[in-house]
Amino acid sequence: MKTGFLCALMLALATGAGFAQQPAQCRNFEATIALQMTKEGWSSQIDLCTVGTVVSNEPALSGATWLFTAHGMAETAGLPSLPKTLQSYAGTVLVTAKGATFTTTTAGMYDTESQAFSQLDKIVKGTDRFSNSAGRLIFLTGIGRQGGGFDTHARGELCVNE
Repeated sequence: MKTGFLCALMLALATGAGFAQQPAQCRNFEATIALQMTKEGWSSQIDLCTVGTVVSNEPALSGATWLFTAHGMAETAGLPSLPKTLQSYAGTVLVTAKGATFTTTTAGMYDTESQAFSQLDKIVKGTDRFSNSAGRLIFLTGIGRQGGGFDTHARGELCVNE
C-alpha cells in the first residue's frame, strides 16, 4: 500500500511539473521600427535617445516599444584611418512588449554624412515571457528619414515562453 501511494505521488509530481513550465520557443524574427529622437522621460549621458514602435512577424514583439539610450560616442570609431564622418557608439535598448521586457547592450556605427547606422545588440536580460532570451543577438540597420528619425530594420533571434 505504501509503495502504491509513493508511486502515485511521484507520478503526480512528475507530470504536474511538466505542465507547470513550457519550454521557451526560440525563433528568428524580422522587424521594422520607425525611430524618433526623444528626451521625454529618458536620460542619456550624451543626450541621445530614440524611441519607436516595433512592427514584426514575431507576434510577441509586434507592437512593442523600442527605447535606445546612448551612453557614449567616439569619432572615427577610435581608428584615425577612418573618415571623421564615422562615429561609434554604445548604449542600451529596453524593449517593452505585452507585459514583458528585455534589455540589450548595444554597439554601433553611425555615418553623419549619409545619416545611416548599423548596430549589434546582445540581449542581457528578459522578464516574464522573454526570460530565456539572454545571449541572443539582434542586428539593426537604419537610414535617416526626411523630417527626422530613422527607418530601421531589425533581425535576430528571440526566445519566447509560451
